[in-house]
Amino acid sequence: MMKNRLPIFRWKKPSSKQTVPLLSPLNISNWKSRLLIYTASLIASLLKRTFLVSLCSLLFIPFNAQAHREKTVLTTITCNPRTELLEIVHRTFAHDVEHTLGNHLQAQGGLDNLEAQARISVELSNSFMLWDSKGKKIPLTLIGAELEAEYFFIYQEAPCSTLSEITSVRHEMLRNYWPDMTNYVNIYTPDGTMSLTFTETSGIQRIRHDTD
Repeated sequence: MMKNRLPIFRWKKPSSKQTVPLLSPLNISNWKSRLLIYTASLIASLLKRTFLVSLCSLLFIPFNAQAHREKTVLTTITCNPRTELLEIVHRTFAHDVEHTLGNHLQAQGGLDNLEAQARISVELSNSFMLWDSKGKKIPLTLIGAELEAEYFFIYQEAPCSTLSEITSVRHEMLRNYWPDMTNYVNIYTPDGTMSLTFTETSGIQRIRHDTD
């Protein structure tokens, strides 16, 4: 394909029968006018190309960000003083859930389907566990699940009194499907925040309270 060539300006012979000298004021004036027009056209063309390149870069940013986005589940554990319940919220990208459990979701009408959300939340919540100092598993009640924008949430509860008893955590949500997945847990206590990171070799992690 031939590239568009820049316009070539050709001087026209004056319509008058009298020949105008090459360096006459008239020719100099025409030459300046044409040069200004050519320069303005070239600048406009460059600006247009720069704008199009910038626009394309902006349009592709979300796709690149999506391609390099980390697969993760973020879990927060907080005591609600009003209800005296320990609120456990798991947040992950809906795309990861759909990609991992696609066959189950398609059979149940997709992740938008409430029954599908219930089944997925039951399966995933079983891979999150808490233990107390005696090695006894702390019972967690599954409250429900919710699809909001690009995120899928799973909600669990326990009595607030168990917050100070948590000594061990296991977080394997979706990691049996994605071994390279990284899961995070933030436990909010009156003494501060305790953070845990779960990777391929983490297994069960122990936490230490300041009162220990």
